Amino acid sequence: MRQATAEAGAFLTDPLTALDDWAGDGIAIRRFEPGRYLVSGDELVRTALAGTTTPFEAKAATFGAVAEWVPGSERSRPVNAALARELDRAWQAVPAGRIGAELRRSAEAGEAWPGALATSYLRLFGEQLFPGLPPRARQTLRDALAASDGLDRTSTTLRRLKGRLAHSRADAALHRWAAEHTGPLPDALRTALGSADDVALALHGLVGAVCRAAAMVFAWTVLLDRGWRPGTPAGTVLRATPVTEPADHRVREALRLWPVAWLLSRKVTEATELGGVRLVPGDRLYLCTYLLHRDPDFWAGPGEYRPRRWAAAPEGHKARYLPYGFGSAACVGSRFVNQATAKVLECADALAGFGLRIIEPEPVFGSLLSPPVVRPVPPD
Repeated sequence: MRQATAEAGAFLTDPLTALDDWAGDGIAIRRFEPGRYLVSGDELVRTALAGTTTPFEAKAATFGAVAEWVPGSERSRPVNAALARELDRAWQAVPAGRIGAELRRSAEAGEAWPGALATSYLRLFGEQLFPGLPPRARQTLRDALAASDGLDRTSTTLRRLKGRLAHSRADAALHRWAAEHTGPLPDALRTALGSADDVALALHGLVGAVCRAAAMVFAWTVLLDRGWRPGTPAGTVLRATPVTEPADHRVREALRLWPVAWLLSRKVTEATELGGVRLVPGDRLYLCTYLLHRDPDFWAGPGEYRPRRWAAAPEGHKARYLPYGFGSAACVGSRFVNQATAKVLECADALAGFGLRIIEPEPVFGSLLSPPVVRPVPPD
């Protein structure tokens, strides 16, 4: 496999242009800064993702703030099982009528998506995940979601300070809730983590990972359904067009084309070799699903939105379609994001006639791959 050193400026200042230039060039691993490597070869990505401690250390997105948390360990398995069950229960319990009403409320209010959609997901599913959470505490969670969305797009000193304050208040609210409530999820977290502070951090990570990721996947899907392409200018109104493909196919294709978890990070913990490159402890790998999902040697029309490809998924796609990672460190919220978002899409007839006006036209390659900011526009 070939390797190359890329100019740091190209990738760090304009990721989309750099990634599109590199898509399909056959380079499986490239250095873009000293000790920093971008990995897109499917075999190398799976190799790096397979380890959780050595030679590559993983941190689960939801529990990344918890000290000494090892994904896939004996300690983490019961927590992930409880979380998967609770997330399944949450999306199945909310009736379609309520989902449609929430979508219409947000659209009629002209709220900015995807940021406002994250709070919509919290409204829809939060009571299932956090029963009895007081209204003021729910507001602190909404404030923290809004702060994270803002930081993805514009990071200033004042905004970072406000963000830390919003997140601290959310941590405190969840700390109080977990201390007062029992149930499969808080009980599993208390058993595994012990520390009440860590339980609150884990619950807060769950809110951010699940609500924000699901909101972004929904926003990406409705944008692509309406014909959005890179370069669509601000002010453009994208009108709804008839959609015949199943919701789950559209969600899977949106995640292929614009994977929210576009970079999966792994720290090198011992000297090793990957793709002919010598790595030393402290080096960092960035496993790029954006490039993996656009490999022209595997995907037909890699840059095109083709939900119908999932009616008969290409043979071997599981090795090359990794929107949530791979192996024991894969995101435990993946089923919720896919299934809940497909359910929300199926209720989107509540948006019949609404267009989407492009407000901020560029995707943001931050901690998550966030879509352009849009506002729903009522029918003419």
